[in-house]
Amino acid sequence: KFHMTKFLDITVIIPCYQAQNTLIGTLNCIPKELSIICVDEGSTDNTSEILKKWKKDSTINRKIINHKKNLGLGASRNSGISLVESKWVIFLDADDLITRDWYHELKNSWKVIEASQGWCWNPYLEWDSKTNVKRDRRTDSISNHEDLITKRHPFSASGGLFRKDILEKVEGFDTNRDLEGTEDLDLYMKLYRIGIRPLQWSKTPHTLYRTNYGMTNNLKLHGAKLFLRIKEFHEKGWISTNSLKAANQEIWRQIARTEHKRGEFKNALKSYKKGKLTLSSIFLRLMAKSRIKI
Repeated sequence: KFHMTKFLDITVIIPCYQAQNTLIGTLNCIPKELSIICVDEGSTDNTSEILKKWKKDSTINRKIINHKKNLGLGASRNSGISLVESKWVIFLDADDLITRDWYHELKNSWKVIEASQGWCWNPYLEWDSKTNVKRDRRTDSISNHEDLITKRHPFSASGGLFRKDILEKVEGFDTNRDLEGTEDLDLYMKLYRIGIRPLQWSKTPHTLYRTNYGMTNNLKLHGAKLFLRIKEFHEKGWISTNSLKAANQEIWRQIARTEHKRGEFKNALKSYKKGKLTLSSIFLRLMAKSRIKI
């Protein structure tokens, strides 16, 4: 049985798969008094050993769920939710970190959080742990559910704070492995559809989102899954045909920019052409044509 946390009524859920290189850092960044549930997704590396040792070090507030095989991020987060006894849940991926002053600010903002609709977020930094370069993610403000797919939204499920009952109301995360990596977007869309609006509880980027690991690396594959996800939204009647077109263009724009940053000029040019024609995209195309990095 979990002892309720001394301070805040929160459980941290960490899905772990082949996470031996990053997991210890992630576990160590969480304040000791919070409850933590780790879901081991059938890892074959040292992840299970790290978790066993971590649980042995403290009998309070630590739980491990073992999946025999890798069922994906959505399924492991859902497994974690099913065992949560607290009112609030925070998701943290096994390769991301929370900043040191996060908990202090969270305690100070608790009244605001408790008064929210149950979905709270803080900005995050994109972090290349190899070079230790951290940068602000450029985002747009979101005013309706269609903005979630046509604009750059500022939310990250890793580090996001959700009330358990609203996660249950929308039946948690989607577990379709063909669309893995887009389950966050699906969750936000479902929350918007039942009238839950996100509250920015802090202006400080408290989450370090690692970009040199995991899905962020495989750009084209992630793009393909996003196209499928928004097509599904359209088929369900959640978004208009205009929004579908705008969303597709926005995905191509983001792919093009990433390729451009990497110096993949030929690919970037092709992708820019599939995006929306704007003054800035014309300018970026010219830069890609002249092989100038952004």
